[in-house]
Formats: sequence, structure tokens, C-alpha cells
Amino acid sequence: MHTYSTDNDLRPKVYGVLALLAYGITVLVELVTTALSTVLPFAAGFVVSWGLAFAIIWKIHDRWFWKTRIARALGFTRVPNLNGKWEGWIVTSYEGDIDDQALHPDNDPTEDGQKMKAWLDIDQTWRKINVHFETIQTPSDSNGATMLTEEGKWPSLSYQYENPGSPLVEGLDMHFGTASLEYRDDGNRETLEGLYYTGPGRDNNGLMYFEQVD
Repeated sequence: MHTYSTDNDLRPKVYGVLALLAYGITVLVELVTTALSTVLPFAAGFVVSWGLAFAIIWKIHDRWFWKTRIARALGFTRVPNLNGKWEGWIVTSYEGDIDDQALHPDNDPTEDGQKMKAWLDIDQTWRKINVHFETIQTPSDSNGATMLTEEGKWPSLSYQYENPGSPLVEGLDMHFGTASLEYRDDGNRETLEGLYYTGPGRDNNGLMYFEQVD
């Protein structure tokens, strides 16, 4: 996983809130242990350092709390939770032969581009993300990403990826590329839709569409 950037300024504010919470926990623990020491002598002198309290609170927020409705209601996060498996297709400008097994059932040879079956597996925390893309022919993984939430009606995810290529597909060497996807949630389904393009040496581009399935 790698960090991702956003276009809002919530993160410094959240860090400040978490730091205050950690301080509050250290004070609370000290008060409680002092009160208990009269009946439980072993509790006397027990303290929790600010660093430990902050690390625990940070881990809870980064892994779990940011995804909750409470966190969104409090304004702790605006980025969508994209964790899970996504299933869909791409339409590629690649004009070479593609194995029938890799083609999408809706592929139309009379139209521009070739439609292929594709999947995404996204692993995300409040601060980090990994976007694993896969077709039957080859996989790729993200190495940088940005989420935009301030402009436009829907949030968007843009990421850069590295594809290792495949010795089983002629001309499919290691290459880099970029994908830009718009996230939508209509209450019944969540989708990611957009486009991709590869870097120099391959010069392919196309459309992408995915629905969350897990």
C-alpha cells in the first residue's frame, strides 16, 4: 500500500483532534488509577504515555473509524470507502489479437476498441491505498493516487500504476499508466467509471467501468 493525497484540508485537523483525545486518555487513566489505588494498591503509579495513547487512537481511526457514518457526520473524512472487489470491463484501443477468454461477452467486433473482462481489488485505509487491477491477460498495481472530493458532484480517484507485462501476450512488456475514475453511489450500487492511458512505448487508452461486488 502507498499513501494517497486529497484536495481537502481535513487531515491536519484530524491529527489535532486525535492528539487531544490521546492527551485526554492519559489524564483520565491517571485519575482513575489514583482513585483506585486506595482499594487496589497495585494500580498506584500506573500511567499511559501520550505516545502510546495516540498510537492506539490513530490505529483505530486509520483502520476502522474513518469508514463509519459517525466519522462522516463529524467531518473526519470525505473520501469514499472503496475497499472491496469490483467487477466490470475495459474498452481498449489495442488493435492486436486478444484471446476470446479475455474478451467481455458484450464485445462487438464492429465497434471501435475491444471490450475485455476486468476486475479491481482495492485495499484502503484513511491514509493509504492499493488498487490492484486485473484482466485474464495481466495484472497491475497502483504506485500513487489522489482522491478529489471538493470539486464536482461525485468524488474521483486518479492513480498511477505499473504493469509487469506478460510473456504469454506478444508485445505486452512492462509499462506504466494512469487511470482516472469517478465514484458514484446511487443507494443501490456503487460504481467506478472513467478512462485509462498508458505511457510511451505502448500508447494505449480506453474506457473503464466497475461495479462493487464485495
